[in-house]
Amino acid sequence: MSASSLARMLISVAALALTTTALAGPLRVGVAKAKLTPDKPGQWIAGYGENRPAEGVHDDVWTRAMAIGDGETTIVIVANDLVGLFYPDTREIAGSVPGVPADNVIITCTHVHSGPDVLGLWGPNRMTRGVDEAYLAMVKRRIAATIGEALANTQPAKLRFARAEAPPKTGYNCRERELVDPEISVMQAVTADGKAVGTLVNYACHPEVLRTDSRLITSDWVHYLREEMEPTGTGDVLLVNGALGGMVTPEIDAPTFAEAERVGRALGKAALEGLKTTEEISEADIGFERATFDLAFDNPGLALLAQLGVIHRTPSAQNTVQTSVIAARIGPAQFASLPGEALPKVGLAVKGLMTAKYRFFFGLCDDELGYLLHAEALDNPLYKYEQSMSANPQAVPLLMEQVKAAVEATE
Repeated sequence: MSASSLARMLISVAALALTTTALAGPLRVGVAKAKLTPDKPGQWIAGYGENRPAEGVHDDVWTRAMAIGDGETTIVIVANDLVGLFYPDTREIAGSVPGVPADNVIITCTHVHSGPDVLGLWGPNRMTRGVDEAYLAMVKRRIAATIGEALANTQPAKLRFARAEAPPKTGYNCRERELVDPEISVMQAVTADGKAVGTLVNYACHPEVLRTDSRLITSDWVHYLREEMEPTGTGDVLLVNGALGGMVTPEIDAPTFAEAERVGRALGKAALEGLKTTEEISEADIGFERATFDLAFDNPGLALLAQLGVIHRTPSAQNTVQTSVIAARIGPAQFASLPGEALPKVGLAVKGLMTAKYRFFFGLCDDELGYLLHAEALDNPLYKYEQSMSANPQAVPLLMEQVKAAVEATE
């Protein structure tokens, strides 16, 4: 059975699952956004090798936040047009926001390859840090402020959930073509009178249509997905990426903005089509669990870059780094995350832990540990690059253990 067939089977099985919703109180939702576009170009662009300075801006990059509360528990989901953020940075941001527990702030990155470097790996050369520290400080401030604004904006609301399937010639796996998760999961918040205030779209594909020759900051196909959806009355759109590793990428004819537009608009149309058939709730008991744990930092190349200060992710004396996973349940939907670029088999395995009708898998969530490899990829030459860019190629069994326990705790 191909991976895409397995994904479709899981979608069908999940659709048959019975979900019991405990009613704790009426839902409140707030949405906010802010630009993360640099005031002046000149930053190193994150992706497709070093020495790629930004010479201008094609479209803005954003931070977008959605706060959801049930009267007892509030969570905030944040989507950033960034290549990734390390765990110390996301926890610093979350801890600076009053009014919500830091653990309840879920910070994701779209992994766009045409935004400024905020990790350090794409400077003028491999051994020189590529981060504009002033820009990174601004990013942290604006994300925190946007979370606070989303909390302040909360109002009585209903949530709508929907599913769709990615259309042809959008995302494919350039390692093993059929090894993808084709599901688009959608959550939309609407006011009591039915006006949408925000829509979260969860789909797995690298935003990397624009490649080495491009010197313009852009959110890539994500920009056009939002442009397709928002004029129809969806409110602000948040794109949370999924299991995009190893290597799920747009299927394009050329690395052009025209192709980025085609991919983004096709995905936006598919999400809108899914929203024609929704399940709506106005009350729910939000279940939420975060598991925080230590993970061995087992990559000599990345460890050297950490020692040189290229990346700011220093292992402990025990050669470990702290990271986390989350799980949540809201009515007929479940959510789970991993802290890096999960390969599709890994993401599908996490979805397989969930029994709800609507399942959301958040990749690059609260951390960037690089690629998260399934067992068959560990010694496969096809995945040599992914092996070299994983903080711990053997991490997935521990991560699965932690996320499984978190999912079970919210059921």
